[in-house]
Amino acid sequence: MNKILQVAKLNKAKSYLSKAWIIGLFFCFFLVSNNIFARKKTDPVLEFAKEQIAQKFYQPAISTINSYLESHKNDTVALYWKAFCFYKLKNFQAANENYTLLLKLHPKCYAAYVDMGNMLVLDKKFDDALPYYNKAVKMNDSDINLFNSRGMCYYYADKFELAIKDFRRVIKLDPNNYIAYNNIGSATYNNQNIAEASIVDLKLAEAQFNKSLELKPDFELANRNRGIVRYHLDKIDEAYNDLLYATQLDPKDESAQYYLGKVLVKQKNYTIAIQFFDNAINITNYKSEYYLDRGLCKLELENFKSARSDIYKSMQLTNERAYAYYQIARTYAAEGEKNNTFTYLREAKKAGLFNDNRYFGYIAKDKYFVGWAKDEEFKDFIYTLKFGKN
Repeated sequence: MNKILQVAKLNKAKSYLSKAWIIGLFFCFFLVSNNIFARKKTDPVLEFAKEQIAQKFYQPAISTINSYLESHKNDTVALYWKAFCFYKLKNFQAANENYTLLLKLHPKCYAAYVDMGNMLVLDKKFDDALPYYNKAVKMNDSDINLFNSRGMCYYYADKFELAIKDFRRVIKLDPNNYIAYNNIGSATYNNQNIAEASIVDLKLAEAQFNKSLELKPDFELANRNRGIVRYHLDKIDEAYNDLLYATQLDPKDESAQYYLGKVLVKQKNYTIAIQFFDNAINITNYKSEYYLDRGLCKLELENFKSARSDIYKSMQLTNERAYAYYQIARTYAAEGEKNNTFTYLREAKKAGLFNDNRYFGYIAKDKYFVGWAKDEEFKDFIYTLKFGKN
């Protein structure tokens, strides 16, 4: 049954790996741009603007550059720095306008292509960012950080094979790049639904995380990601160690907290598992699976009312409700509430749960339904559920 739950829930597994990377990897190679236009003779006004930029006084720098542009309308150096200031101020529309004008006048401005790619990534427009990274790569095919950034862009655009290709390029340029090994591992098992990933792919991913951690044992992302893979390989004790260490390295990593909870469920340590699900929910309170899994722990602990509350909350956060209806039915069955049990089993059928006939087998063996095994009304209901109309 756990496998069925994973298939229903873990199509979103990739989202568990993403939060820290967008912030970190796309900006790990921030441009040292004072030398971008080194061959052009500089002007004292622009030099002053660059000093303002170096001190992060972006709005005053824009005013300085505007005064300069009044008499140097199409100066590409000034246009670059003006666009850059808007970019840093997160005024992406104004930055886009200025970068676009700059690239018309100076189509080989490497820094502008990189900035545009990074800016679109911040806006989560990964497909739109790729053409700018592609242009930058054509101009500089030996920048490790650029390949890592484009690879992550491919990753978030679900173009995993291309992402792996870029990460392998990073490793070719730098065999000790622990980030790239981690990224290959993540792309390897996210190339499909992790709940249905082959043992071969999971082991290949684990090997990449091993390489990453050989180079940097305290790399939190690799510890967390290896823990997730080991969870799906049923290496429960090893997964526990990885995920516990990851939560110690970064207590704000909700995915590490969540998967550590899932590992503890496998170990039947439901009370402690709830604590880690609590941690994940306190960090990110909009993920349906966090509430559902916490509710199932409470169900195991026979806290039926609280379990229902969590499961109802999970239903508010997703359109995939069939499994949740089934679990609510179980909570009512545990309390002997036959009418409510029937109501939610019907809802589960309407939502398509019983297209998988294995659920009838689960009901026959379920500890909460077994008390009705000889109940004629219950047997008739299950027969209708299986062969009749909704």
